[in-house]
Amino acid sequence: MSDPPRLPGGWLPPQPPGRPEAPVYERPVREEGANGLAVAALVCAISSLGLLLLSLGLAFAFSLPLAGAGWVCAARAPRDVQAGRRKAGLVLAIVAVALSTLAAVVWLALIAAGVSVEDLQENLQRELERQRRAGS
Repeated sequence: MSDPPRLPGGWLPPQPPGRPEAPVYERPVREEGANGLAVAALVCAISSLGLLLLSLGLAFAFSLPLAGAGWVCAARAPRDVQAGRRKAGLVLAIVAVALSTLAAVVWLALIAAGVSVEDLQENLQRELERQRRAGS
């Protein structure tokens, strides 16, 4: 056995009477490494939201599975490593799932009502032209 650690000045730390010295095991803190699943959750959630916003909701078929993957990654990420990144990924993934579902419902209702994407695009262009003329 090795000698117990000594305090400054060569003094030994006090020992409880009648108990042999037992090693104390502490759970190591793992803050130095990156949490790959938390990073993946953030990337999936942000990509899903960006895709949804850039397509005005039309890419819900791609955005919804991407947001679901972010949610799964955040749920499986270790809780003790970079908890803030994990929580941010989880929140963004939940928001992305909700917005993707809402976009799917809206677009499917519009399609069922007989509105086409071309009609919406033409209406938007006419409205932009009207606003430009009114502003001039």
